[in-house]
Amino acid sequence: MDQLQQKRLNVSRGLTYTYYTRQARPSHQTLLLVHGFPDSPDEFSDVVRDYLLPNGYGVIAIDCLGYGGTSKPLDHEAYSFQLMAQDIKEILDEEGVDQVVSTGHDWVCLLLTSLQWNCRRGCVLIAAMQGSPVAQRFYNFHPDRVCGLVLLSVAYTAPSPRPFDLDTVLKYSIKRFGYGMLWYWKLFIAPDAVEITDSHLESMWTSVHGEPETWLDTLAAEDGIRRYLVADKRQPVMSYATEERRQRWLRHMSSGGFAGPLNYYRAAAFGTQDKAHAMVPRENHVVKVPHLFFGGSRDVVCRPELCDDSIKAGLLPDCTKVAVDSGHWAHLDKSKEFGETLLGWLRGNFPRSRL
Repeated sequence: MDQLQQKRLNVSRGLTYTYYTRQARPSHQTLLLVHGFPDSPDEFSDVVRDYLLPNGYGVIAIDCLGYGGTSKPLDHEAYSFQLMAQDIKEILDEEGVDQVVSTGHDWVCLLLTSLQWNCRRGCVLIAAMQGSPVAQRFYNFHPDRVCGLVLLSVAYTAPSPRPFDLDTVLKYSIKRFGYGMLWYWKLFIAPDAVEITDSHLESMWTSVHGEPETWLDTLAAEDGIRRYLVADKRQPVMSYATEERRQRWLRHMSSGGFAGPLNYYRAAAFGTQDKAHAMVPRENHVVKVPHLFFGGSRDVVCRPELCDDSIKAGLLPDCTKVAVDSGHWAHLDKSKEFGETLLGWLRGNFPRSRL
């Protein structure tokens, strides 16, 4: 992110955010970039360098709460979607940016509930966390500050009024897909999670960046990721996971560890996000701005067909869905396809003649 200016802001609740920015050219949009778990704004470096900046688009890429140069509170209550949405709003205010294309990548927490939408329509809801969900909830809490929504890997879902229950999620995913998509959550919310993850960074890197199908034996297998990390295993990684990217990631995660990032899981599992979701006005559940979903057809944890559930539920009236032959990190593995897709979507939905 060398082409962006690094800044810091003390937000009103007493936390400090580090973020990276470049002003948009006149009549061009600014993209808010929210990275996923366990990552950094560096995951957007290719699309920023090769597509956004050369074409005049502005960027605000944040070190998410718990990461990098941003504060790392240890209480999961600090990671409420409502509070983080307010933090982002204050960053936009500081930068004098009225609206953004809210863009996020990453991991899902499936909660499928039988619930009435508009009192008649059955609706499938997903309670989710980190990059994509933070970008989603920024729209839900502050729709007036969002002109477009771009989600990578994790499909949009309306805020759920039902309490999150991991065991219910696992039972549902086993019934629907034949395996427990979120078994890795059992480790990530366990008391020894920080100790295990901090002690096995190299192993964690290879587990999340291996071939997509390997996740069926690690992240999506009961105790799979715990066994993998405790044994300090290694496996080949995909070509996008270069040595340079690995070294940057190791420096980034070594400086702060997993104590902060794992609170995204705890906030969902232990009720913090239930309270946040209850504060979203019902009229903000439907995404009324143009939406782009970009994911990998081989992603075994964040399956792209979940986007279809929200489309069928009427939550995404203006949705462009793209699924490429890749896994969870499709925007890195297929960076050219992603860059061209994003640029085409931006030009199609925000033509210069309208500004």
